[in-house]
Amino acid sequence: MSAEKLYTIVLEHSLEVLLEAATMAQVEAFWDAHDTRYFGLRMEEETACHARVIVTDEMPEEEEAELCLG
Repeated sequence: MSAEKLYTIVLEHSLEVLLEAATMAQVEAFWDAHDTRYFGLRMEEETACHARVIVTDEMPEEEEAELCLG
C-alpha cells in the first residue's frame, strides 16, 4: 500500500466528484487541462492522508472584472 497522499476534486455547489483518489501529479494535470473552466482551487483536510480539493465553475467577481477591463 502506498503512503502517497491522495486527493479528490469536488465541484463546490453540486458536490460532483470531478477526480477521485488522485495523486498530486494528477491534480496538477487536471488543473492545467481545466484552468479556464474551474476556479478557486482550495484544499480541505490537508493533514489527512486523503484531502478534498474544492473548485467552482463560477468565475470570481474580481476575475470577471479584470476580463472586462483587459
